[in-house]
Amino acid sequence: NHYMALCYSCFKEYDSQFGMCPFCGAETITEPKEAVHLLPGTVLNGRYIIGVSVGEGGFGVVYNAYDKTLDRIVAIKELFSARLVTRYPGETAVRINKKTAGEFEYRKNRFLTEARYIANFNSNKNIVGVLDHFEENNTAYIVMELLKGMSLSSYMAKHGGKLDRSLTLEIAGQICSALEELHNENIIHCDVAPDNIFVLEGHEVKLFDFGAAKLADSADAAIDICLKPGYSPPEQYDRTNNLGPWTDIYALGATLYIMLTGIKPDESTNRKLNDTVVPPHVIDPSIPDNLSNTVMKAMAVEKHLRFKNIDALRKSLIGDVKVRTLAQEKRIKNLKRVAGIATALVILASVTGAVANMYSDKKEENGLRPATVSVWYSVADGSSEQAAMESIKEDFESKFPDVTIELKAINESSYTSEISAAAKKGELPDLFESSGLSDDVLKNAQDVSAILDSPQAKECLFLEDYHSYYSDTKKIPLGIEVPVAAVITKGSTKVVYNNDVFDDLSDFRADKIAMDNGCDELIEKNLDSQWASRDTFMDNESNTSPVMMTSSMNINDIRKELVNYTKNYVFLDGDKVSCDYIYEWSIGATDAEERRASERLLSWMLGNVYQSELMITIASDGQIPVNEKCFHEKCSNKNYKGLEKAYKHYVFD
Repeated sequence: NHYMALCYSCFKEYDSQFGMCPFCGAETITEPKEAVHLLPGTVLNGRYIIGVSVGEGGFGVVYNAYDKTLDRIVAIKELFSARLVTRYPGETAVRINKKTAGEFEYRKNRFLTEARYIANFNSNKNIVGVLDHFEENNTAYIVMELLKGMSLSSYMAKHGGKLDRSLTLEIAGQICSALEELHNENIIHCDVAPDNIFVLEGHEVKLFDFGAAKLADSADAAIDICLKPGYSPPEQYDRTNNLGPWTDIYALGATLYIMLTGIKPDESTNRKLNDTVVPPHVIDPSIPDNLSNTVMKAMAVEKHLRFKNIDALRKSLIGDVKVRTLAQEKRIKNLKRVAGIATALVILASVTGAVANMYSDKKEENGLRPATVSVWYSVADGSSEQAAMESIKEDFESKFPDVTIELKAINESSYTSEISAAAKKGELPDLFESSGLSDDVLKNAQDVSAILDSPQAKECLFLEDYHSYYSDTKKIPLGIEVPVAAVITKGSTKVVYNNDVFDDLSDFRADKIAMDNGCDELIEKNLDSQWASRDTFMDNESNTSPVMMTSSMNINDIRKELVNYTKNYVFLDGDKVSCDYIYEWSIGATDAEERRASERLLSWMLGNVYQSELMITIASDGQIPVNEKCFHEKCSNKNYKGLEKAYKHYVFD
């Protein structure tokens, strides 16, 4: 018997005697690919004829479909998870597992909410269009435009595994356009990868598959997290819900890496332990250094080293902004810390005698028995730490002739690896700089409770939160870092704001607020916003952001670098302001006398004489002392007046 059959691929009718569609060559289909899929020919919502299934993921099946109302072929995604629901052959409705009914309802609501959000971006040619969404058959459906082409992963495979530089940049620019619009509306894709980028004719690309997308300001964590080894950054593995634009920036950086090199980057969790990913220009010397640096910065393991937003990434990709290597970025970030410590050592060398006199009341408390103390510290190229430490050694040994100090200066680039190796051998130095060191390194460090109980610690204003901030007593912080807004009050772009403190970004009445480099973790503990890049504030010629959130540590740098504008520094105030401890040192000494000598030197660093010289005399620097008397002296500096008003609300947790 001959009859007119409907092709479930191109949806044209043909004589069944042919056995296949003469228009597209598809075989006659009467059964679904999988028994749990919808039967071809099923009509949804009274208008969509279901065709063949063209894709399947963990939480959805995608079908080819025909829209009878608008006479066009579309794609329909059905919410379906074999773990949560099932469908018997011949049925259309899904059967929900009673044990997971709550999770399925959650997923259905989230599925439809995402559809509504993504439908708002139909005007963006680089985001797949969402045409309709509805509930039926105990589940939910999203109707999308049908894309003709292939995924980026298939496209690369077809063209030798990688793409030339110009095409890579062309595709990257389009993905940047899509992500920027999503991020402006607080939506994070969370699954950017070659499989989810579709290449159409003419190299137009579409970002699709928003199944893992989330609202950046939503406290509702997804039950499951979509992970793609090689493309998912570390924060997607730790389930802290600490996701944001930086998450998509990492994934796009990894996508750029494979497009340029043909090599998929190692999994980010492996990179945290041992990063073997080499810059693209090392693999292919024809790749410009700036492009290579841009890719590596985008996919930095530490999120604070990545680009702060898509616009900054785009500008770097096209060469408008020069990008440093990650090693240089890390070095610059550490310079403030190292410079502060270096200054501390220089000052300490000059005041050691004065400090020692603080302990001359009781002869038995001044004396130290014979001991040899090893001191390790990090040094930057061209810095003066080594000379300062030699002076300290001389003065300390003069005061305590039975004590010998053995100094070891280690370049900052290898400091962490060297001290980690020593820790693995159980050979920690007696006294060492410990900022940024992992718990693994410090697990055998000594308890510093004795220093916390010392008279010098009791003179400190901020150590009362010590146990809220640290999970153990292995470090002594010498200063604090607090959030501050740099506000332009005179210039082509300015804000009228005369107070020394603020409690909300709306206080500034500024449309665009920038974020300083390396400050995101500190700022985002307190404030939630879509930030502009640092460049919009720090441009001496065409500033477009009148306010930039930054750290107290960066005040001096901003003052020196942004010279064409008059600036005020306004400190964050509120019911609770989360801050950080800085300049940390630890003790590794196991011998009783070596430990006692190490504790004596470290306790001095909390004392009034030491902290006054370091953080008050050198008033232009960003160090804020923990010592109470020195802190109030610091507040008398014009750049730090807001500290006196805000500090009572500072917490360290």
